[in-house]
Amino acid sequence: MIRKIRTAPTSKALIFVIVTTVTSSCSLPSRHAKVFNSEQKIGSALIDSIAPDTEKFTSERNVSRSLATLIKSKDKELSQKYLQWVGRKEIDPLSFNHVVRSSAVIRTNWSQEWHQKEGSGTPLILLKKNRTDQFINEIGETLPVTAVVKSTGKNPKILLYDLLDPKNEQVKVPEIARDYTAPINYLTRRSKLIPKVLAIINANRYMNRIGLRRMNPYDPNKIPVILVHGFKANPRAWTNLINQLQADPEIRNHYQFWTFSYPTGIPLHYSAMRLRKELQAMQKKYDPTGMNPNLQKIVLVGHSMGGILSRLMVSKNNKELPPWLPIPNNDSRSPRDSGDLATEMFFFNPQKFIGRVIFIATPHRGTKIASLKVSRMVNSIIRIPIEIQNSLLSGLRLNPDIPFEEATALMKMKSIDNVHPNSYLIRSMQAEPISSTVPFHSIIGTGKFSGDKPSNERTDLIVSYQSAHLKDAQSELTVPAWHNLHKYDETITEVGEILKKHNK
Repeated sequence: MIRKIRTAPTSKALIFVIVTTVTSSCSLPSRHAKVFNSEQKIGSALIDSIAPDTEKFTSERNVSRSLATLIKSKDKELSQKYLQWVGRKEIDPLSFNHVVRSSAVIRTNWSQEWHQKEGSGTPLILLKKNRTDQFINEIGETLPVTAVVKSTGKNPKILLYDLLDPKNEQVKVPEIARDYTAPINYLTRRSKLIPKVLAIINANRYMNRIGLRRMNPYDPNKIPVILVHGFKANPRAWTNLINQLQADPEIRNHYQFWTFSYPTGIPLHYSAMRLRKELQAMQKKYDPTGMNPNLQKIVLVGHSMGGILSRLMVSKNNKELPPWLPIPNNDSRSPRDSGDLATEMFFFNPQKFIGRVIFIATPHRGTKIASLKVSRMVNSIIRIPIEIQNSLLSGLRLNPDIPFEEATALMKMKSIDNVHPNSYLIRSMQAEPISSTVPFHSIIGTGKFSGDKPSNERTDLIVSYQSAHLKDAQSELTVPAWHNLHKYDETITEVGEILKKHNK
């Protein structure tokens, strides 16, 4: 049984100081296992690791250094001598770059449960960097493994178990040690994510970091779950959900978690267009023939503003297009073939490979927060990236007779403008329903002190129940929580139950 360890909570003030001090991933020690200066040391180190009088720390260090040396060498003959891979055939352990002991991963300031299991062997993290793969961030992708040293014949051998391989779920003789949280902690702490606040104000600096990323090697036998964060957030917002759900073998064996990252001040139509393109690129790379059923039933999970982006993946553009949109003379309602950015933003269709959507605290009808003075102040300092501005302004040049009020509305395209109850985006979503072929679910926060209030008066302080409610949802769960309900156990449990049903 997986043991859940909850570390002591740390004050938010202390966390803030630490986060602001550690400004980049390179500020943290790498924890990479050092390689031996001679490959001949591998055998003796492995023998020492299983000696009865060897301390656990020394044993784990010897195993990790031996494996790191094998990986660094890329020598197939040497690896056959000392290494046996017990995992998915699509994965080559020698393709990784580094080895990290799970026990060496920093646990301070980790207030979530730590999912690990005692047993034989050494839990490790394999780390792969690949600058040519658009779906891996600059830190790399991780794979949790357990190394069990066996003394067989002349040489000791490392049996390296892939912990994400369903076939290794029931390894009983002997029961192997497992650590599922260490790779998540390691990757999320070191990833150079888009800053939550700075990226709102000055998105230009972070446009090249927009993208879809996976945490582990791609597995064609698992369904991708795409997590889309909300305003003033980044993929780290999903750490608790990924940590909890990946600890469940039923979910771990059938799903793979991906995250979409974007600066949250830019126009939502643009962010949605980028998400759409990333999903299409995923399809082209991993399922160009459309024959893999797992990639034809992708699950989207969106929190708040991320829920709006998810909705735009399963909806059609509004028939009433913005009057300033560049359009051809011969067909006033069809997009041009020129690939104009504004056209790509406002012309779209449901993506057929999306199999289900889970909306968490999503303002389908907008939020009154967008009208507040403080919101307007924040909105006034947000800078729309130049490429988006130029594309939108090109519509004004081509349509000089546009009424003044429509022309000024063009400049109200920042994300805060987009979630105003009377914005073009919100009105468009009400006009065009979600695709009837895509089941969807709602998880709605009703506040911690809602008591017996009627549903139309409940709110999570940001999004009201009325705005988040969808009458045709397959299921709806209300959670007595504020707007960050995507981090609550009730929400995570509900997402897990929906995923289990989706796989049947």
